[in-house]
Amino acid sequence: MTDLFENADRAATAEVRRPKTVAAKRAFAGLSPREIVLLAAAAAIFIWGAWVTKNLVSDDGGRQEFVQLQLQGIIGEYLQAQARSSSDEQTAAQETAVFMAALDRTVAGLSKSGKVVLVHEAVIGGAIPDVTQSVKAAVYAKVPRPQIAQASIDMQQTQDARVEQEMQAFMAANGGGQGGVQQ
Repeated sequence: MTDLFENADRAATAEVRRPKTVAAKRAFAGLSPREIVLLAAAAAIFIWGAWVTKNLVSDDGGRQEFVQLQLQGIIGEYLQAQARSSSDEQTAAQETAVFMAALDRTVAGLSKSGKVVLVHEAVIGGAIPDVTQSVKAAVYAKVPRPQIAQASIDMQQTQDARVEQEMQAFMAANGGGQGGVQQ
């Protein structure tokens, strides 16, 4: 029976010692070192997140400006001029590649200066400054415009004269510009 009391005494002593060892591990304010490290890491992440949010949302001079660009119009104008030029296909392809690279660098320069460039078709409303003319001028300062061939100019003038004659004939046949309404 003594063995039974000795075993019970050892078990009670072990139970009493266990809380003391856990309490001894509590370093600060009843927290273990691991809990303190986790709390410090959470606080650091919270502070960093607040700092990032403040910098992203702040209304200081680093604010980004939205601008619109009629990119399709610039490219279309260049391609139309290139199609009317006297350049062969290989030369036209090379010149077009140089033009597109210059356009890309110019637009990238706008974004590096803090501007957010929206294509004109993406702007639904609001007063957003249009930078099309300044971009066009900057690109054509680096890349020359394709020279329209004389044959294209002559053909365009012939077409313009024919359209003008047809319009005059139509107007004469329909009452001289009164839209066909006769008095």
